[in-house]
Amino acid sequence: MDPKPRKGKILFGLKVKKKKKVNADLVVANKGAVDSETEVGSEASPQLEGESNEDQPGSSAVRTRVITDNKRSRVNTHIQDSEVKPQSFQIAINITEARQLVGENIDPSVVIEVGDEKKQTSVKEGTNAPFYNEYFVFDFFAHKDVFFDKVIKLTVMHSKMLRSFCVGSFKLDVWTVYRQPGHQFFNKWAMLTNPGDISTGVKGYVKCDISVSAKGDAMQPEHKASDAEEQIDKNLLIPEGFPSERPWARFCVKVYRAEGLPRNNSSIMANVTKAFIGENTALIDPYVVVSFFKQVGRTSTQKSTADPVWNEQIVFIEMFPPLCQRLKIQVWDEGSMSDVAIGTHYFDLRRISNEQDGDRGFLPTFGPAWINLYGSARNYSLGDDTVELNEGIGEGVSYRGRVYMELAVEILSGGTGTESKLTRMIKPAKDAKAGKAGAKDVKTPAGGGGGGGGGAGGAPEDDKGKATAAEVLPVESPPVMNTDNRNNFLLFGAVFEATMIDRKIGDKPVNFEFSLGTYGNILESSPQTSTSATSPSVSHRKKGLDVPDAGEMFGSSRRSSSSSTSLSPLLPREAQDGTASNKSTTSPEKPLVVEGNRYYMYLPLDKKKPCIHVLSEWEDRTYRMYHSNMLENIAVLFEEGVSAAAELHRKADSAVESTLKTVLRDFCIDARGFIAAAEAKLKAELKSSYLTQLDKKRLTMCKQELESMIGEAQAVGQRKRKAGGMKEMLQDATKLTHKIRFLVEEPQHTVPDVFVWLLSNNKRVAYARIRTRDLLFSSSQEARGIHCGKIITLFLKPPGKRVTGLSVQAKLDVYLWFGASSDSGHMLEGLPAGFLPTTEGADARSPPTYLQCAGQHQFQLRCHMYQARGLIAADNTGLSDPFARVTFLSHSQTTNIISQTLSPTWNQCLPMSSLLINGDLQYIQQEPPRVIIEVYDDDALGKAEYLGATVAVPEVCLSYELYSPPTLRYSPLHCGSQPGGELLAAFELLKIPESGPQKLPDLEEQEGGIYTIPENIRPVLSTYRLEVLFWGLRELKKVQLLSVDRPQVFIECAGKTLRSSVIQKYKSNPNFTTLVDIIELELPENEHLLPPLSITVVDWRAFGRSTLVGNHVINNLKAFKYVPPPALPAPIQTQRPPTDVLSPGPAPTPQSLSTEEQLQHPGETSSAAALVTSQDVLITVEEAPPIPPPTPVKEPKKQKDGKAKTARCRSTKRRRRTIADESAECVIDWWSKYYASVEKEAKKDSSPFPQVFEKALSYHSLLSDGIESLVTSHSDGDKKKKQKGKGAPEPSIGLKTKLATLKLYNKELEAEFGPFDDWVNTYELFRGKASEEEGANEERFVGKFKGRFCLYKLTEDEAEDWDEGAEMGQLRVNRGIPSNGPVQVLIRVYIVSASNLHPADPDGKADPYIVLRLGKNEIKDRDNYIPKQLNPVFGRSFEMHATFPQESLLSVLIYDYDLVGGDDLIGETRIDLENRFYSRHRATCGLPTEYCLEGYNAWRDCLKPSELLSKMCRENSVDGPHFSPGRIIVGEKVFTGKTLFMHEDQPVESYEHLSLKILHRWEEIAAVGCKLVPEHIETRTLFSKTRPGMDQGQVQMWVDLFPMDMPHPGPSVDISPRKPKGYELRIIIWNTEDVILEDSNFITGQKSSDIYIKGWLKGLEDDRQETDVHYNSLTGEGNFNWRFVFPFSYLPAEKVVVVRKRESIFSLDKTEQKIPAILLLQVWDFETLSSDDFLVL
Repeated sequence: MDPKPRKGKILFGLKVKKKKKVNADLVVANKGAVDSETEVGSEASPQLEGESNEDQPGSSAVRTRVITDNKRSRVNTHIQDSEVKPQSFQIAINITEARQLVGENIDPSVVIEVGDEKKQTSVKEGTNAPFYNEYFVFDFFAHKDVFFDKVIKLTVMHSKMLRSFCVGSFKLDVWTVYRQPGHQFFNKWAMLTNPGDISTGVKGYVKCDISVSAKGDAMQPEHKASDAEEQIDKNLLIPEGFPSERPWARFCVKVYRAEGLPRNNSSIMANVTKAFIGENTALIDPYVVVSFFKQVGRTSTQKSTADPVWNEQIVFIEMFPPLCQRLKIQVWDEGSMSDVAIGTHYFDLRRISNEQDGDRGFLPTFGPAWINLYGSARNYSLGDDTVELNEGIGEGVSYRGRVYMELAVEILSGGTGTESKLTRMIKPAKDAKAGKAGAKDVKTPAGGGGGGGGGAGGAPEDDKGKATAAEVLPVESPPVMNTDNRNNFLLFGAVFEATMIDRKIGDKPVNFEFSLGTYGNILESSPQTSTSATSPSVSHRKKGLDVPDAGEMFGSSRRSSSSSTSLSPLLPREAQDGTASNKSTTSPEKPLVVEGNRYYMYLPLDKKKPCIHVLSEWEDRTYRMYHSNMLENIAVLFEEGVSAAAELHRKADSAVESTLKTVLRDFCIDARGFIAAAEAKLKAELKSSYLTQLDKKRLTMCKQELESMIGEAQAVGQRKRKAGGMKEMLQDATKLTHKIRFLVEEPQHTVPDVFVWLLSNNKRVAYARIRTRDLLFSSSQEARGIHCGKIITLFLKPPGKRVTGLSVQAKLDVYLWFGASSDSGHMLEGLPAGFLPTTEGADARSPPTYLQCAGQHQFQLRCHMYQARGLIAADNTGLSDPFARVTFLSHSQTTNIISQTLSPTWNQCLPMSSLLINGDLQYIQQEPPRVIIEVYDDDALGKAEYLGATVAVPEVCLSYELYSPPTLRYSPLHCGSQPGGELLAAFELLKIPESGPQKLPDLEEQEGGIYTIPENIRPVLSTYRLEVLFWGLRELKKVQLLSVDRPQVFIECAGKTLRSSVIQKYKSNPNFTTLVDIIELELPENEHLLPPLSITVVDWRAFGRSTLVGNHVINNLKAFKYVPPPALPAPIQTQRPPTDVLSPGPAPTPQSLSTEEQLQHPGETSSAAALVTSQDVLITVEEAPPIPPPTPVKEPKKQKDGKAKTARCRSTKRRRRTIADESAECVIDWWSKYYASVEKEAKKDSSPFPQVFEKALSYHSLLSDGIESLVTSHSDGDKKKKQKGKGAPEPSIGLKTKLATLKLYNKELEAEFGPFDDWVNTYELFRGKASEEEGANEERFVGKFKGRFCLYKLTEDEAEDWDEGAEMGQLRVNRGIPSNGPVQVLIRVYIVSASNLHPADPDGKADPYIVLRLGKNEIKDRDNYIPKQLNPVFGRSFEMHATFPQESLLSVLIYDYDLVGGDDLIGETRIDLENRFYSRHRATCGLPTEYCLEGYNAWRDCLKPSELLSKMCRENSVDGPHFSPGRIIVGEKVFTGKTLFMHEDQPVESYEHLSLKILHRWEEIAAVGCKLVPEHIETRTLFSKTRPGMDQGQVQMWVDLFPMDMPHPGPSVDISPRKPKGYELRIIIWNTEDVILEDSNFITGQKSSDIYIKGWLKGLEDDRQETDVHYNSLTGEGNFNWRFVFPFSYLPAEKVVVVRKRESIFSLDKTEQKIPAILLLQVWDFETLSSDDFLVL
């Protein structure tokens, strides 16, 4: 290739003003000049207006690590995204209560509005602190963007007679809620204000929960608590980190003008008008609408102009920071019939502000700058989908103009009373800004408009209180832009390849159009000259293109002799008419049909590659794009590193840690490089008025964010590896990648995106959109766009609604370059070798029109298609008939069709010979063209169905190189946005030698002309044995209207099939008779290439017919690899004894343990010490976490323990009595235990160090209640005191905490312990087509297969042994598996309560009752329905008998009772009891924390703890347990603790307590240990088929299972809800003082009042009582001596008053409400009956 000398003036990519072309003729004619940046002209550079590379961020000295520089951009296997579909969402709002409402004697109700939906609570009379506890659910089906912008508004209304007044309102958008942890705000107080009158302050508070859930999100149920003492200001409903006092602020959106809007509107009348007026008038009347947080403001309408000038500002008054994410700007066209949206833009406030404290944070600020609008194609056609695009849904397919605007926020000092820290902080800045807003800069298009700024800043103080909806004010236009500030930019492109053109388009000539804004758009009627009469600010002088003439560019000797030509490089005629210099389209050509595939066509571009160039003029704001590119560069490198580490982690590679640390270290270096560059830029720009406010702030923000991220990265890198530590490190690293990604996007746009359109017969058919900054050239490598000067593969897609399947209309390989015209000397640098630019007779100085190809080479492509896995099911059977189609350049081939499988093995080689590829051989070898593979499902009738596609890079082998076979690799298939499986294949591109193709390695040809993959490429196979345990089938649905009766399972893998026995009668026994079977397979040795395994179930019908029931494909066999169980440890292995994991302190070493032991059992020192050999481990069970001075523990500890225990084991009568005496509560029952547990959970949550607490708690569940002090007190001193232990517990604890507790899980038990599949796995079977539609998977589900696989490699002799007929007993898969005969089980289901049920009745309530189904048994508890409750307390227990396996699936359904019509299902949850029954975690009956014989915590299992322990040891073949006084030995471990108790004043040895402690620590037993399920309550989410995947409420419950062949367990636990008890509240009113005097005597004018007092209990408003009237009090004193008596029902444990009353005369039942116990007293004045003053006590 010719050397490319460059002009001196463009050496460093400096921006050169035209006037100073001193060194224009300096040419360096050597190749080295291109590579080395030290060129002759470098001395000249400082003199160029002193602008030493301010344009190019960061000098290269700081950092050199950049993304590897290839000629092609990265391969991206994701060809197309499917469009965003609307989804289901649900917003649940619980209004608990309101407090401190402003107003006198008001009757408040809360109105909830979400979007356009409205719901209202009941009205509470005469109270300023109403209690509601009402629950509302809003269901939405919408696009994510639209939904997240919806605003949730709570308004408190006071309704009087016929009018209602707004007390105050609160609003936030859905996105704010969705960003919270758990997608919810819980128990928070919303602060009510009156936006219409901002001077008045807070109007009250509403306590509410708001949660937003999408499909599949489970809501976390929480426990409601109402607290009279609650601190409202600590619990405000605002995101974390927001100040509790939010000041009011003015958001000023200044809209200056727009340009480049589409000129004709889409109405039908437009065409008629056009005929009359002629082409040139723009037919749109644009106006701008700005909407923010339910407030909308619009500008005036400018008549018939495409470049309107508004100069107006829209002012919103809103609290700051607002609870709203986005501000929406829409340009509309006013029409006679209806208005049409032209384009939409959203501002994400997080991107244009920073909420940190101090000088780091900044208020939202923007511009003045342009924003680009995108939407539907500009040449309008009336279509339904264009509307959505223009309203901001989906990706815009075309540029639709841009708007010049500015956003500023100022804090109002009025507002909510006190001036918060934030306001003070921002004030000085604000005043300064107001003063110089206009003078911000003269040079940029960025100025703020002098007077406009002043107007905004200096709003008169007095009107600040009154602003209501958005006001619209005029604002001065920004200062005239200096034209020098606009720069010429050049977009250059060359089309290298165009294939896969859809056949339907291909019969007409096609060409490609490249446009940037309106430049280059050939179908637009008039060019964009932004010089329309409306904006005089732009001078009419069009600048020429600063392209050095082609001669100089390509080093020929021609030099411009006269300096005049170098001053105006373009010819004068082109200067008059800006468009002539652009060549934005390729010339139309007719495509040819691709060889081997009639669906695709291609353009023959062998000899000449057509080029385009588009000249455009934009403001010179490239520094924004440079910063983004630098950050992108850092982000890409970091993301790649993290994903590489994650991949290693997935393969369990040990190198993962070092890899990740290197990645983090590199990231820190990169980030420091950017920080240095940013600092330099900020310093350089301090004087100039070049950057907008946001530019400076953003640089500072990026700098600070990166600094904090460096800190985080170092912290992650230095962390020590813990168990699961690697996973956490990876998660943290991934979080960092998200953070840096957020910084990359620049909110202030500069140059619009580039659009590439495929035109067929001058109609727009398909497009691709590319970010311009990815193409931007910069002389410093790291600021260059990732696609700049590279060949990109673009897949063009049709605009608008997508069809199903592959909607790619063409595949285009283009070389693109974008940069300032002054840099255009660099534009051909990235071209691959072997292409010569030619201009073909056009003016020599313009860019080339063609690239001429130097050489052509013949290649053969071999596609070795081995297999695919995890394909999408496309047939009704739930399988597919897949074939693959491979397209490469102008050739295409198809594999065989393999019928009815989701994991086809084609084992086929597709050769494509005599391919002509242009360019340099070296280049082809490094960057070969890409191969496209599509997978289809063949249908006998109709068109093949698309299953997914991927892109692969072939391996190139040139003729003179040694041939090495390619390796098979997995490429992911994508079908739209969903994963479509993986393809295992290898592609090789072989250069055909001169002597002809016979020199190439041979292929094996089978009959029918099909080639198989050569042996050296196929994976190396060896013999494996797969053992299969067939357990049974469950939940099979009907197939073809008949129920399944005789099913059989086929296991297929690597071409072999294993059949199970046939189940003779599915209804009576769904388990298989033959439990285990084996099959030998030939599998690849490389475990990443293991083939998938498919499980197929068929049903045998009469006459030997079989029907497919369903199938399941397992893609990864690695999970079944047999791992031999760890041998029981030999003495040598346990040199490091397992330390006690549970202690919250540092884990004690064995020595410290043993010393403590010796202290604790003085009698046994010798034996204890002797036991600590190298392999025994001594574990203390009764001990608290070791505390620093172990000495004092000795005696008192024992004594205290003894006391606690004796109290426990002796009859509980005495204890009961004492508790009843001490608290007002009655006997202890199960509910006491429940409330104690709830309290304990709450304490744990409120603790400042939850992790430490976790550990303390795990102890406490193990330890005797003496150590309860850990949980009850947080202060250390306290802890020590208690552990030293006075004989009796401190009185401060009270006896409440002495209660035993149970574990409350706020999720399913399966979520905590895994799906209990440690014995067999459950595989779901599907049939029918897979689709992306919601709920489709539920419909496809046809049943479950339970089984287990075990895979291991056979050695030679093993294989022979087997043939001699070995016993089935030697198999590995069924070790420890019980027999699968029928088992009789007693099942007890306890349903405690339900919460947040989905309302089923029109009044927003439900009448829930329980239904249980198990096999054919059904228990309907309809009589015990609970009226009008969404949070019912059932307290019901049910007992049923069942036989596994027939009846193993328990369904718990909650129905809504209806008097008329059928009952509605609210939701259901299903539990697989069989899995729980056989699981090693022992999920049959939870282990209580302590062992009691009677009372509320009586032992309820059928075996005692010691028997249980013996059973566990026996089943797991662990040595033990060996009982001896004070200790139990299990396996290698010695557990010591108390075994001697006093019973009826006699010492008794009892091992039960210690055995129970050991069971709680079963996971510590080597090799066989696992966590056993404790006594618990699980919270299960209810789902309903009508709203698939959406949470319908939760139910709190637990299940106990007892085998019938064991001793019968005791009676079931009584959990029936407590009945409230009757109490009476007596109040004596003596007198009042200082009551306000209301009346004045009209003769004497003396003030007086007639006082009386009203009182009632909250919730019992009907039972109001009044005193007599004290007439004519002149001093405000009143004497009464009056008694009120209020009877009420009360639950002491929950501290609530229970009110049962009918809601209306029509109600059937009394509704029960639980209300916090609050008394209200009001003082009234008699005569006028006006409410006076009222005091709440």
